[in-house]
Amino acid sequence: MREKLNELLNNVKDSYYDFVVGVLNYAKRNDKNLRDMTLYIENHPDSDTSDILEFMIGRDDYYDHAQRIAGVNSKIQVQA
Repeated sequence: MREKLNELLNNVKDSYYDFVVGVLNYAKRNDKNLRDMTLYIENHPDSDTSDILEFMIGRDDYYDHAQRIAGVNSKIQVQA
């Protein structure tokens, strides 16, 4: 299924390398992400990169993924 998602991402009308790599990196975290990202693009064939990224970052587990990529320890709390 990863190959299918890769193909779909590369065929998005305004696709670019970092977009494809970023979405694939997120999707490979688990089978649900891979399936959901693939289904979203298949069900929204006119989506552009912004639409797909908006869907991805709106998902419940995206924040944890972004923190891991940025090297942020989610257990550290900033005190005001």
